[in-house]
Amino acid sequence: MRQEYSAVLEKFSISPTAAKVYLALLDLGKASADAIAKRAGTYKANVYDALDRLIEAGMATYITEGRKKLYTPTSPEKLIQVAEESKQKELEKFDELEEDIKKIMPQLSAKYNSVKEKDIFEMYKGKKGYRAMILDVLRENPRYWKGFGNLQVQEFFQHDFRKWFKNTKFMLFSTKSEAVLKRLKEARKCTRVKIIWLPEELYMPVVWTLFGNNLLIIIYEPDIIAFRMKSDSIVKTFSNQFDYLWKKHSEKNKA
Repeated sequence: MRQEYSAVLEKFSISPTAAKVYLALLDLGKASADAIAKRAGTYKANVYDALDRLIEAGMATYITEGRKKLYTPTSPEKLIQVAEESKQKELEKFDELEEDIKKIMPQLSAKYNSVKEKDIFEMYKGKKGYRAMILDVLRENPRYWKGFGNLQVQEFFQHDFRKWFKNTKFMLFSTKSEAVLKRLKEARKCTRVKIIWLPEELYMPVVWTLFGNNLLIIIYEPDIIAFRMKSDSIVKTFSNQFDYLWKKHSEKNKA
C-alpha cells in the first residue's frame, strides 16, 4: 500500500525519496531528520534534500525546539491545491503556445502554399490512415459522396459515420444484397442516400467515389487501402461520367 501511495505522490514532481519522507512524516507527526531517516529507510543526507523539496512544495514545515529542528507534514489536502496549481500552469503554457502558433501561422501557411503541389496523389493504409484521409477531406465541407460502391464505409466505421456524413448526400451505383440493405437502413438514419441498383454479377470489392473535390479509390478487404486523387481534371472527368450515367439510369431501379 505504501508503494501505491508513493507512486501517486511522485506524480507531484517530487522524488521517490521525498515521497517516502512525506509518508514517514505522516507516521511520525513531528520528528527530527534522524528519526525520519530511520522510518523512511534512507540516509540522513538524502532526507535533508527531500525535506527541502517538500517544504518548497508546501507539503512539510518545521519548528525549532531548543537546538533541534523538527519537521512536520502539512495536510494531505494540500495535494489538491498543488494539483490545481499544476493544472493552471499547464493551461497557461497551452494558452501561450496557442498564441505563439497563431502569430506564426500566416507565415507558415504562406510558405506551405507556395511550395505545395496543386494536385494531390496519396495512399492511405489501415483504419487510422483512412480516418485521417476522411478528416482531411471533411475540411472542404464536401456536399456529396457519389460513385460506385456498397456503403462499406457505414459498416467499417459505424461510430464515425453519423458524425462524418450528417451533411453529405450519397448517390451510389450499388449491387443489392442483405448486407448492403442493412447498411442502407443504418445510413439513412443520419443522411440522405439514393441508390441505383446494378446486376449482382457487378459486385464491387473495389470502390471509387467522388467526395468533394477528391476521387477516392478504396479497397476495404482484406485490409483497407485508399487512394486519394485531388486533381481538377481527374475529378471533373469522373464527375461528368458519373452524372451522365446517373441521369441516364435515374428512372430505373432507384432505391
